[in-house]
Amino acid sequence: MKRFVRFFKSIKVKLICYFILMTTLPILIISNTAYNRGKRALNDRVIEKLTSIAELKKAQLSNWLQERLIDIGVLSTNKSLEVSFSNLLYLRKAFRSVEKMKESEIGEVYYKRLSEYLNKLKEKFVYCNEISMLDIENGEIMMSTTESNIGLLDEDYPYCLDVLGRNALPFKDIHYSKYTKQIGMTLFGTLKKTDPVTMEETDVVNGIVIIRINTNNAIGSLLQDWPGSGETGETLLVRRTGDQLLFLNNTRHLADTSLKVSIPVNSITPESFMLDAGEEGIIKVIDHRGIEVLLAFRYIPQLKWGLIVKQDTSEAFKSITELKNQVITLAIVSEFIIVIIIFVLAHGITHPISRLVQGAHAIGKGNLEYRIAINSEDEVGVLASEFNKMAEKLEGSYAGLEQKIRERTAQLRESEERYRESINLANDAIFTLDVDSAQIIDLNKKAEELSGCLKNEFHDKKIWEIVPEYDREKTRQLWLTINETGSGMLDNVDCQHVDGGLTPTSISASVIEYGKRKSIQWICRDITERKRMELQLIQTERLAAVGELAAGVAHEVNNPLGGLQNFVKMMKKEPENVLQNREFLDLMSEGLKRIEIIVKQLMTFSRPYSTHMSNHRLNEIVENSLRFVDHRIKESGVHLKKELSLDLPEIYGDADNISQVLINIIVNALDSISKGGNLIIKTGYCDFHPSSIQVAITDTGSGIPEEILNKIFNPFFTTKEMGSGLGLAISKRIVDDHNGNIVVKSNPGEGTTFYVCLPVRKIMVTT
Repeated sequence: MKRFVRFFKSIKVKLICYFILMTTLPILIISNTAYNRGKRALNDRVIEKLTSIAELKKAQLSNWLQERLIDIGVLSTNKSLEVSFSNLLYLRKAFRSVEKMKESEIGEVYYKRLSEYLNKLKEKFVYCNEISMLDIENGEIMMSTTESNIGLLDEDYPYCLDVLGRNALPFKDIHYSKYTKQIGMTLFGTLKKTDPVTMEETDVVNGIVIIRINTNNAIGSLLQDWPGSGETGETLLVRRTGDQLLFLNNTRHLADTSLKVSIPVNSITPESFMLDAGEEGIIKVIDHRGIEVLLAFRYIPQLKWGLIVKQDTSEAFKSITELKNQVITLAIVSEFIIVIIIFVLAHGITHPISRLVQGAHAIGKGNLEYRIAINSEDEVGVLASEFNKMAEKLEGSYAGLEQKIRERTAQLRESEERYRESINLANDAIFTLDVDSAQIIDLNKKAEELSGCLKNEFHDKKIWEIVPEYDREKTRQLWLTINETGSGMLDNVDCQHVDGGLTPTSISASVIEYGKRKSIQWICRDITERKRMELQLIQTERLAAVGELAAGVAHEVNNPLGGLQNFVKMMKKEPENVLQNREFLDLMSEGLKRIEIIVKQLMTFSRPYSTHMSNHRLNEIVENSLRFVDHRIKESGVHLKKELSLDLPEIYGDADNISQVLINIIVNALDSISKGGNLIIKTGYCDFHPSSIQVAITDTGSGIPEEILNKIFNPFFTTKEMGSGLGLAISKRIVDDHNGNIVVKSNPGEGTTFYVCLPVRKIMVTT
């Protein structure tokens, strides 16, 4: 594609294209105009010719029918024929059959004389297959030019009587005749009784004379022979029957179609064809062969025939196609000659310019000694002279420019070395990453110390491969953020040494551009000391909190201690009262257990505790927690309902500590639910943090008043008579240490819901 674009940037090509465009348009316009005019003239001529043929054939068919009607009229008024038929009919009455009549002496004479006369008449009528004479009373064939038909009852007899009775045209339309064994027409007329002596004709009709004509022979050549018919022109004679057009003649392209082939009316002609006497015209359609034709159609009312004259458009418009080819050939030849002339002219114009381009190219490559040899006095020659002067000046200034470049290059190299040294001596680990793949392409000494790998060992290694698996996803997300925004930061990411050791780091990264190449500078700062200080600060804050809670602890411990002192005094007064002393000893034991529980919970809250972090399924932790309180649920008469989602990801945490949180909340819920109440445990994605999952613990107890809802996680705050107030405080601390959250929603009198939200364990697939 680029080569194609460069080709059209050439001045020579542009000139050739412009000249061709300017010459081609007029040629195309003139050729198209001439072709369209010629096409219209030839098209009108073809249509006029086919229309004339249709009119001619219509007139010829009408004349032909008129001639045949004259023929039957001549026969029906022939005196000799009427006398002979009257005598023959008289003899027929005396015998039982025509055969008997023919066997008689006088009958044989009459029969032979009439037969010879009919055969002479048949020879005069062109295309006549048979002449027959019928008895008007029963339709018996008394005489015929076909001897085998004599004595038969003519099946056309009833039709003839009907037509003659209506004074209609005396013919039967094209049909198959079993008497001639051919397809044709039947014409008929009456024979009147005539006196053999006086030759006077009476009004009495005693017979019917019939002429049977083979229409394929009679009108076949008349239909198909017309000037300019070519190889595809033909004439169809059709009769309409409903929505079909029945062929009455054999076509040029399909033999033996007369009375055997029919096609839908609307397939080649308008729907009203042969229904409206004025429906005539010429159209272009696809005929019954599936070939486009030019078709003229006419209607002959007296015969009730449809006349179709058609010719394939490929032949009818052959002269138009030849004209088109001639115009195209002339245009191509003219264009070819013009292109040769244009090419020669364009070469003469662009050749000096090409030499200028070659000179500029040589000088551009550094050959400042190159000179352009063009001696013409036109604008191109002046340009070549100025170009040579410019080359001389460039040659003179090139030496000084080279010296400056060498000096600047040395300065740049020195600056780059200083930059590399400062990076290498930096106290932070610095990695250089590929922008597109996050592969490590360079690193400093501190980065080698942090990872335990040398620079050549980082081949094809991505940046998130130097951190533990649990930190890889957020490291990868940081790389994606940097690609989108240009910079980013991430705190508390462990960097893994090859020996397995972990170093907490804080990451600061950004996209840097050196020349035209972009990369990511990834800086990891060791925050081990900061983490240690943070832990000390947290421990200090916890100890301070313990100091603040001393008063509460004193209150909680002093109550049972006061009771112990009272019991001791009373026992001293009455040491001999064994039953009373045993009762006091039991109460003193319960008080001491109370103090022990408070001290243990306080120690748990104030001191660091060990955790065993690993992957766990939240549903399994819930099920294990419920086993510890199952007896309490059954004893309380509470209905437990579990809705545990099955498609939750894993969490990363301490299962025992999380279970302690759930047990504390469930026990508190059971204490607030009356018998017959409901406890609902539901797991799913967190309603408050979409990236976390949650356990929702809902009870139908008394609820928590709004004024104390924000105090329930404070140490030693409790609404129970025997509660220590440390259960929810410890639960809050455990969830916080898992980077989670506890949310409480409660309506007094309606129940309470605790939402324990925990972050999911994301697994990143490295590529």
